[in-house]
Amino acid sequence: MSRPAAAATFAGVVEPFKQFTQADYTDYVKPGQGWWASNMFTLSVSGGSDVWLSNYVRSWYEPIADLHGNVYDMGGDQKYGYIFKNDLTSATLANGSYADKIHWANGDTNKITYFYDDNPAITNTATGYFLDYFENDAEIYLVMTTIPADGVDTVDTYQYVQDANNVTLMQSRQHNTVDLADNVRVNFGIDNGTYGDGVGIGREFVAVYDDTAYLNHVGGASGGPLPSLLLVGLLSMGTVFGASRMKKRS
Repeated sequence: MSRPAAAATFAGVVEPFKQFTQADYTDYVKPGQGWWASNMFTLSVSGGSDVWLSNYVRSWYEPIADLHGNVYDMGGDQKYGYIFKNDLTSATLANGSYADKIHWANGDTNKITYFYDDNPAITNTATGYFLDYFENDAEIYLVMTTIPADGVDTVDTYQYVQDANNVTLMQSRQHNTVDLADNVRVNFGIDNGTYGDGVGIGREFVAVYDDTAYLNHVGGASGGPLPSLLLVGLLSMGTVFGASRMKKRS
């Protein structure tokens, strides 16, 4: 897909990472659950990108708490991941009935540094958790696992939220606010009390991407076609080298 110009922003996060914006999230009404906080939503990812998740920036003066163990369980295989929207052809599947559609992340981590737009010298660094490399454009539902204090369960941006007909830890979900670095905050309302007592807590995270990641995946196991930008680059290099000899860059 062609990412909207407004979404191709470098603001708030140090390269090679870039921010998703509200334009990259799409809401869908969940059948039988018509209130706004029950909406399903997806994240649109451009082909040739790595996607990473982290805790959000709530202060420039205190370290960012690790997402793992404080907000969600990110501890290794089958703890967080995604589902391709095209793999769920019905919006009425029961919670848990589509577990075989989840693509689980492998738990790899990296450091992601966020900065204050008005003064880029002010920064804060978070642990980023690798979601996956996306060779092609994709629209995905996000999947997380709650920590023991919230009751251990898989929650996602597709499932039915808690109501009289659905007993689940998920009370609500939304992506309508941003953090201090202007990252979109994905908020899952988690029922961490007794079912039906109205007690809950918002558990939030943010997503960023690296659209230069295809350079690390050329010739990988996928065996797919080269991303268009890379192909153009290689053709350009061929033209240049055909015209004159140049030293190879390190």
